[in-house]
Formats: sequence, structure tokens, C-alpha cells
Amino acid sequence: MAHDLKILHAADLHGNLSHYRRLLFLAEKEKADCIVIGGDLLPGGLPLAVLAEVQRRFIINCLRPLFEKFKEVNLEKTIYLMMGNDDFAINMDRLEEMECDGLVKSLHLRTHPLTDSLSIAGYGCVPPTSFLIKDWERLDGERAAVPARSYQACSSAPDGIVPVDVREWFITHNTIGEDLETLARLSEPASTVYVMHTPPFGTTLDVLRNGRHAGSRLVRRFIEEYMPPLTLHGHIHESHHMTMELTDRIGRTVCINPGQSEKVLHAVIINLSGQNLSRISSMTAKIP
Repeated sequence: MAHDLKILHAADLHGNLSHYRRLLFLAEKEKADCIVIGGDLLPGGLPLAVLAEVQRRFIINCLRPLFEKFKEVNLEKTIYLMMGNDDFAINMDRLEEMECDGLVKSLHLRTHPLTDSLSIAGYGCVPPTSFLIKDWERLDGERAAVPARSYQACSSAPDGIVPVDVREWFITHNTIGEDLETLARLSEPASTVYVMHTPPFGTTLDVLRNGRHAGSRLVRRFIEEYMPPLTLHGHIHESHHMTMELTDRIGRTVCINPGQSEKVLHAVIINLSGQNLSRISSMTAKIP
């Protein structure tokens, strides 16, 4: 028998420890059943030569103790999370250690039971950007549609941070569409909440400051084809401020991007009754 579920969702915390603390506080205050952190977990804005290690230290010295303390008194609450395009994939092993210890559940290309009638699954990759880290970037179309201009970027590997040629990178990795087809086979899409770092293209959730849409066409196609009940997004921090909307609909699917800012945590509470949304509440909390 399905039961009501309260989800607290935020994305793009970018190593802001005050945002993490406030999010966990809101989870307790609002009696959320689970927390979803939909990509871009770790600090940025530092030289690439040191960034991977800084991100690793953040997981070990900040996230892990914070989640351990939270779980001590909130054993019944689940933290679902995944990396985003500003996070070095080389540090996934530290998140997997936390998962093995019962602190979190990793979402990227994985699915988990959410309720008796719902699953939750995730996808952390985004379409090509002008940023240098390519670990979580994939083509938003056929492999032939590689960027016209090639330039040196980077990815993380067991030996550290390595330079990559962007054309070669995208040619040798799956497209977003190929990854999403794999994800669709892991659970019943019509009964799955999908956490996708990139929002769908051409919605109120993917608008940049210049007014251009920057979401994924293949994520939109996936939603149009499978019509999941709910999708949760991030990546485009400012879209909420540009459109004054944090939700949109594609057919029957409700899509949500709460946006994010440095000084105020933006999050959203979603109340599910069975597979139906009964209420969506926007939450903001200033850094103390």
C-alpha cells in the first residue's frame, strides 16, 4: 500500500557548508522523509591543480562528519545525492564509502526504491559547456554533433587531472540519450522520480541571464516519451530568478528546479500521495 512521502530537494550547493547545514535543519523542521541533493556538491572556483584534492578533503572533513551527525538522530531519513558538472569524478570513491556505511545513497545511473509504488533514479551529466571540467558532460545528440571548435579541457583519472581534447572526449563517451536509455531500463519510468542535474530544454527551468535556454533536448525527449510523475533538476542557478517559476510541466510530468544562490539556500518540499503530487512548497533560508 502506498504512503505519503515528503521530499526535500536542493541542488548546486557547491561546497557551501552553511547551505548543507541549513538543508539538514530544514529536513528535521519540515519532517521530510528524504533529502535529494541533485548535483554540484563540492567547492569550486580554485585552480584546477588543487581543486580535486580540495573537493576530496571537503567530502572527508566536512560532508562525512555532517551526515554522520545527522544520521545519528535521523536514522529513518535517507540522503540521496549525485555529483554534477563542477565535481571531479575521481572523488566518487569517497561518496561510495559513505554509501557503504549507510550515510547516503548515490543516484547517478542508479535506481532505488522510494515507496511501495515509486522508485528514484538519477543522472548527473549535462550538455557541453564552456567550462573546463568534462567528467560529467555528454553530447546532447548524435556523436556527429561534436563541438565545432576543439580546445584543451580536463578530466579526472586515477593518475590525477589529465588534459583532454573536447572533440575526442565527446566522441568516445555515450551521449545523454544513450545514458538515459540505460537508466530507463533500471526501473519502470512511469513510476520513477528522476533526479537529473540538467533541466529539460525550452522550459521555465533552464533560462540563463541572457535569456537563452540551456537545458537538455534529450532530457526533454526522455520526459516526453516516458512521462515520469516527477523530475528534479538544478544546474541553471538563475532560471528561477529569470522566470519567477520553479516548476513546469511536460505532459503529465511535473519538473522542478529550485535554483540556487550563494547567500540564500533555495530548496523545495514536494509532498507525494501515492504517485500524485499533493503540494509543492518553495523554501528559502538565509545563511546565519
